[in-house]
Amino acid sequence: MSLKRLAILLVIALFGVEIALAQEDEAKLIDEVIARVNSGVIMRSAFESTQKMILERLREQGLKGEELEKKFKELQPQILDDLIDGQLLAQRAKDLSINVEPQVNQQILLMMKEYNCESQDCLGQKMKEAGYEMEELKKALTERFSNQAVQYREVFYKVINRLTEKEKKEAYEKYKAEFTEPAQVTLSRIFIALGKDPNESLVRAKDLVDKARSGVTEFGVLAENNSEDELGKKSKGLIGEVKVSELQPDIKAAVENAQVGTITEPIKQENGYSIFRVDQRKEAVLSPFEDEGVQEKIARILVGEQAEKQMEEYLGKLRSEAFIEIDPRYQFESSKIKSAMIKRVPYMSEDEKKQREKEKEKEREKEKKAAERAQKATAKNKQ
Repeated sequence: MSLKRLAILLVIALFGVEIALAQEDEAKLIDEVIARVNSGVIMRSAFESTQKMILERLREQGLKGEELEKKFKELQPQILDDLIDGQLLAQRAKDLSINVEPQVNQQILLMMKEYNCESQDCLGQKMKEAGYEMEELKKALTERFSNQAVQYREVFYKVINRLTEKEKKEAYEKYKAEFTEPAQVTLSRIFIALGKDPNESLVRAKDLVDKARSGVTEFGVLAENNSEDELGKKSKGLIGEVKVSELQPDIKAAVENAQVGTITEPIKQENGYSIFRVDQRKEAVLSPFEDEGVQEKIARILVGEQAEKQMEEYLGKLRSEAFIEIDPRYQFESSKIKSAMIKRVPYMSEDEKKQREKEKEKEREKEKKAAERAQKATAKNKQ
């Protein structure tokens, strides 16, 4: 994978689609403001860079042609909405005096490790080779972590504090599988490949089942001497510990409730027959409701269920209190955020204003005289 490709994937993973660092040289030279958010602005280059990232991700998902175009059109109105919301959250972070420098530095260190760099200068050079500026990266990281901090402080933390004991217990019952350590079994296997005569292979497999169950020859020895796969020869058929839930349906059915020492009947698989022995069992264990880890997980689940609505309400409040002006060319019909309606008045000099006033006065005189004539004509008709 090229350095530039790796960098693009890293940026997407870090910032999602609302922040775009990569900007083409041409876009930097020819740029313009497409939205104003209080004292902040959204540049066309950021919007177009994000569009390119979205298109790339959709292509990576295998979309093409009309399907790609349709999906992109669905997502396109969200781009500016997300960029504006990002600006609002960043501005709110400043209002709250949020400091995310430690998180930014930590992320930089992780990236240095990723790129095998011992200094920021080294990382900066590699970022430059990939088409990025270090300062842009730091700025984007700062905005990203600041936005997350605002969301936690202003929304998620409040949701957590409002959770009731009843809600928590209902979530515990509903998502018990999430708090359960799954059942596990340690298995060994003898494998008999399908030969020219499948019936003969089945007969051989059944014979080995009888021998293993008789106890005359230990299962591991039978596997070592008879199993027709590398596992049998190298480890006497020992597969090891596996989660019951991850087993193939036919194998799961045979061992899920089997006691330790059970030897299964031959199980038909794609290229042969498998005989399993249950060596050990670990039953599923449900962690208690009071467990600290369970309480944290319940909180995350409930926040996940409730926070989307709460977050949208919070962003709606920020939008309603903000001055947002959007270039009409980028105001999509299905966008959540609408531009403030501003009446533009062209500039006029004092002389032009006086001339305009004279013209209006003449128009008023004409209208007055026309009204007088109409009044006289009406009075004459009555006579």
